[in-house]
Amino acid sequence: MGFVASLDMGSEKMVMALGEKSGSDCRLVGILSVASQGVKRGKIVDKLRAKACILRLLDRFKEEYQVHIDALNVALGGAWVKQIEDRENIKFPRPKNIDPSDLQETEKKCRGAVASGDEEVVDVVPFAYYVDKESEIDPIGVTARRLDVHYHVYVGRSSELNVLRDLLGGLGIDKVDFYSVAGASQKALITPNSDMRNFTLLDLGADSIKVQVFQDGLVYFDEELPLGCSAVDRDIDTAFSINDREKARKLKEEFGMALRAACKNRKLMIPETKYCIDSHDLVHVEQCRLEELLEGAIFQMQESGCYEDLDDGILLTGGGSRVTGIEVLLSKLSGHSVSFAKVVSVKSDRETNLKTPEYFTALGLLQCERKEVKKPKTGWFSNFFKE
Repeated sequence: MGFVASLDMGSEKMVMALGEKSGSDCRLVGILSVASQGVKRGKIVDKLRAKACILRLLDRFKEEYQVHIDALNVALGGAWVKQIEDRENIKFPRPKNIDPSDLQETEKKCRGAVASGDEEVVDVVPFAYYVDKESEIDPIGVTARRLDVHYHVYVGRSSELNVLRDLLGGLGIDKVDFYSVAGASQKALITPNSDMRNFTLLDLGADSIKVQVFQDGLVYFDEELPLGCSAVDRDIDTAFSINDREKARKLKEEFGMALRAACKNRKLMIPETKYCIDSHDLVHVEQCRLEELLEGAIFQMQESGCYEDLDDGILLTGGGSRVTGIEVLLSKLSGHSVSFAKVVSVKSDRETNLKTPEYFTALGLLQCERKEVKKPKTGWFSNFFKE
C-alpha cells in the first residue's frame, strides 16, 4: 500500500488528486480543483498567482482529508516540452524471452541519446514494438534475437523545470516527477483488459486542442493545436460588442450549443446589461468557430495515417467537451462514432469523478510511475548470487 498525488495545471482549472495504490490497482482518495490563475497552455506565466493556486489545493487537502502532500506527479505539455521521435534496439547473442528489463534498457538508451546541454527528458512513451523486425503489440514473453522500440520523447529545458521544482519545493513538495500529458492519457484509458484499442482522444482545452491517436493501445500520434475553445468566447465578445470576455464566457456556458439546428430561438439577456440577443445568433457564432477547431483536429487525425483505422471512434475530454451537442457535430464532420472519455485505470466511490473532463489528466497521472527492474541473472553461476 502507498499513496500517490498528482497535479494538472490547466489554463482554466488546476486539479490535484490523491490515490492509494496496491500493486497495479489505484483507488481515488480525493480530488480537488480551483480556478487556474497564472497559467497559459499549461505553463506558468505568473509564478505568484500559480503558487497561490497550488497552495490553496494543498491547504484544502490538509483540511478535508488530513493529508500532507509532499510528493507530486506533474503533467507537462504544450509550451513546456518539445516532442521528438527516437528508435532504439537491443540485439541478443542468442534467442531469449523478452522481459521488462529489456524494455527498461531500451528506454535508458533512449534517454541517454536524446537529452543534451540544458535539455532534460521529461517522459518517454513507446508507440511501436518490433520483434525480429516484425510488428508486435506486446513483446513481453516473446522469444527473439532483436527488439526494436519506437518512442515519443518529451524534452524540456532543465532551467525551466528547475524553476518549477523550486516553486513546488517552496510549498513543501520534496519530490517531483514529471510526465507527459500523452503518458497520463494512456495510463488513464488503457489497462490489460481494455476493449478500446484503436481510437482518437481529443482533449478540447481552453487554449489548445490535443489530438492523440491510439493504435493497439499505444499513443501512435500526438499533436497539439495552439488554439482552443476560449476562441469561442472571443468571437461572442466581438460579434455582439459585449466588450467583456467574462460575460461572453457566461453566455456560452449557460446558453451555448454546438448545433444551431437544435437550438430553439429566444431572447437572451447579456449578463449584467439591459441588452438582448437571439439564441440562434449566439449558437451560430459558436458553431462556426467549433467547426473550424474540430476540422483542424480532424486534419491532424488524417495526418496520422490511421484515420480509417479508428475502429473504436473518437473520445472527447477537456472543458470544451461540455458543450451541448459537441459529439453530434464532431460525428457529422468526421464520420466516426463519438463518445466521452472515462478513466478506467482508477477506482472511485463516485463514478462522476471518473467521467469529469477536467479530472482526466490528473487521474491518469496517479498511475504513472517509473519502476527499476533488475536484470535477471542467467547461467549456472546465478545460484551463487542472492538478491
